[in-house]
This record gives sequence, structure tokens and C-alpha cells, in this order.
Amino acid sequence: MSTLSAFHLFPTLPVEIRLKIWSLLLLIPRTVICSEKVITHAAPRAVKVWETNTPPPPLLHVNRESRYEALAIYAPYFATPSHPRPIYLFLSQDVVRFMDGLLPHVPDSPLHQIEHMVTHTKDCAYFGFYHMDTLKRMKALRELEIYAEMNLVYRGDEPDRFINLLVSEFEDAMEADPGWDCPKIRIIDAQTGKALRFIEGGAKIPGWVPEE
Repeated sequence: MSTLSAFHLFPTLPVEIRLKIWSLLLLIPRTVICSEKVITHAAPRAVKVWETNTPPPPLLHVNRESRYEALAIYAPYFATPSHPRPIYLFLSQDVVRFMDGLLPHVPDSPLHQIEHMVTHTKDCAYFGFYHMDTLKRMKALRELEIYAEMNLVYRGDEPDRFINLLVSEFEDAMEADPGWDCPKIRIIDAQTGKALRFIEGGAKIPGWVPEE
């Protein structure tokens, strides 16, 4: 029995069925790895070229109808004057992945809309020191996975101590700002893929704002 590799009658289907098929395909989440190709060295440092090796959403390139449907949810991000080609993302669905050193350079538009993020750190002891303020600015962020390198910085020391320090930094941030809607956080050993810690997240006092 042969396997169907093409459906040549698709264009003849009623438009309602075609649109339903496109909409189902658009519900498939993607993990998009974003990296920098060119970064300035003079202060203030800035990413001049963002790139990804993740293929663009395929529906952008099937035909005019599929592209129209895809552009209703996918938006262009990370274009720069030096590299105007964008990365198309559906930020309420796609998982965006960065090295932690890039977090301070993420433009405001995606930064404020990303809901699902994965980051990779080689220094979990200072992750909170460098990045907690950025994470607190990410008001839409709901889920965060941190892949921690356990053997690079802490060789000869007890790595659990630094993981505990990272967890305590999130706990301290939630205590200091009980209105912060902290994302759910999973800390994962980058070498083994083993889950090390989980932080439930959420605001300790929803709606709390500091007094003027």
C-alpha cells in the first residue's frame, strides 16, 4: 500500500475546509532558537544581527492563502537596520530560546510579549544578579526553563549550593515584590536533562503595588 505524499485536490476543497486545515496547522507550537551574529563591542553593546537556525513557519511559503492566514498570528521581530530580515514568531504559543547573555539585548517588543522562554546559563550563581530585572520586565512571561551548566564554573565545588542560590534569588525577588507574577520556572541540568528544581511562580499578593 503506497503512502500519500501529495494531495493534489486540496485547492478544489471548499474554502471553509481549507481554512480549517490551515488553522489546525497553525496550532503546532515551535521552539525558535535566537542567537546573535554580530554584536557591537563599544558601549552600550547592542545586537546588530539576530539570526535563527529554526526554519520559518512553513505556511508563510505554501501559497498566498496560507501566508495570509499565517500572517494573522505570526509577527516579525528582531529586524535591525543592519539586518532587516525578521524572525517570525507567534509569541503566545512559540517557545523562544536564548543564551542568557543575550537577555539584556532583547528588544522591548518581543521582550514584553514572550510567554514561553528557555535560556541556557553557564553561571547560575550570578543568573539572578544579571537577569532578574529583565525577567521582571517580561510581564507576559508564563513559563521559563533554565538549563544550567553544572560542571563549567563550579568544578570542585558543590553544584547544589549554586542551584539553591538561584532558587533563593527568585524567592527573594517574589518577597521583595509580592505583586510580581513570577513565571513557572524549571531549572534543568544542561548535561543530563534532569529536572533539578521547580518554582510554582505566581504573585504572592496579586494586585499588590508598592506605595508611592
